[in-house]
Amino acid sequence: MKKKILVLGGGPCGLSAAWEISKYGYDVAVVEKESKVGGLCITNEYKGFRFDLGGHRFISKNKELVGNVCKMMGKELLTANRKSVILLQGKTFEYPLSAKDIFLKMDLWTNLKAFTSYLISTVSRIIFRKKDISFEDWIVNRFGRALYNLFFGPYTEKLWGISPKFISSDWASQRISLLNLKEVLFRLFKLRKGTPRTYAKGYFYPKKGIGQMFDVMSEDISKMGGNIILNASVSSIQVNNNTIESICYNQHGITKRIDCDAIVSTIPLTDLVKAFPGYLTRDIINHTSALKFRSVRFLNILVDLPDISDNTWMYVSEGKYIMTRIQEPKRRSPFSAPEGKTSIMLEIPCNENDEIWNCSEESLLKRSLADLKGLGIDIQDFVIDYFTTSVVHGYPVYSLDYAMHRQKLFDFLGQYDNLITCGRQGTFRYIFMDTAMEMGITAAQNLILDNLDKKADVQFMRSEEELIETTSVTA
Repeated sequence: MKKKILVLGGGPCGLSAAWEISKYGYDVAVVEKESKVGGLCITNEYKGFRFDLGGHRFISKNKELVGNVCKMMGKELLTANRKSVILLQGKTFEYPLSAKDIFLKMDLWTNLKAFTSYLISTVSRIIFRKKDISFEDWIVNRFGRALYNLFFGPYTEKLWGISPKFISSDWASQRISLLNLKEVLFRLFKLRKGTPRTYAKGYFYPKKGIGQMFDVMSEDISKMGGNIILNASVSSIQVNNNTIESICYNQHGITKRIDCDAIVSTIPLTDLVKAFPGYLTRDIINHTSALKFRSVRFLNILVDLPDISDNTWMYVSEGKYIMTRIQEPKRRSPFSAPEGKTSIMLEIPCNENDEIWNCSEESLLKRSLADLKGLGIDIQDFVIDYFTTSVVHGYPVYSLDYAMHRQKLFDFLGQYDNLITCGRQGTFRYIFMDTAMEMGITAAQNLILDNLDKKADVQFMRSEEELIETTSVTA
């Protein structure tokens, strides 16, 4: 008999796992709580405009993954270049931050403070061997207090909803390109050639939004005999000794049961654990409660203008503005808006059921348009229409002790021989789309080859402490 494999969650990781498993003829079913697949990579179409849930692009240094995606998408996959900036105090700065750019655009006093605090922090870090406990520690130790207060502190607190003092330093080394003033001086005086390490600019992007990639993937899964079950929320998991035998899910108010031989779970780690109600100790419940996710609302505005800017992303550092990032979907694909029109999407972090989450669309638009005007983007008279979208499990919050709580949950789930958990929500890791896809494929291969003793290899894939997105296989 063919093995029955269940994949919980139909986002990039889950679909990639099902895609891989289906190629080997297994009986695969994807259980997805939303009405369409894609997870955080859904694209919504409205009046001829397309909006992703956030800013996505396909970039990877995995040649095999890139080759498979290019083959799957064919001519529907475009190539583009990233151009990102930071909007701060009426000025536009390069992103990643450039020491030369800061020097040229900031006043003398700010430059003096930045340079002095940078030197103090650099020397102190070497002499006193300061440890990086919090995100604030990591930034101040490498950039200095002045730049932290100017760029990183306000943005990070707005994004995560808590002070950077209480955020772990774990993810900073993979996401922040360092300022190196020595490098800048060498290059200014032509004493060093080449370009400093920074983010890869080229990327792939589907014509009809990032969601198109996973719509095509789900069609492939169905053609190979896989089953995509939508509007299905996992409610409980049935266990016999150390083996999961079945799950129950709710679909349109009806509880259904489905048997399985193995499970690849990409649903939020905390939700998965809660699906084992009869097996949870008070200790596990406490560890589950300690892990939090940051939610996001997206304000999508249709604009009667041909263009707004030439930037892929615009980061907004100052706390007085409600949004963290501004994006113009047309910069990724010209098919994101009708000819002669454009659109803008604002990422607005919040917590589920807080003031921003519950704010009416009309009030959110009014506040956001005022903030945009303050940033020099006045589109008040050109708004055609607007709507909002939202995600509950947007970002795993890296509290100072998150790793300990997460490992306790991994240990609990590790006792079940036929279960692998992976993906951003499934491993409570702030990973990018390509890593999620790699995780899903590797988890599938481990199931097929009965390498279930390598669960940790999947869960901590691409966790090395180095700047990610520096290299990419491009067209």
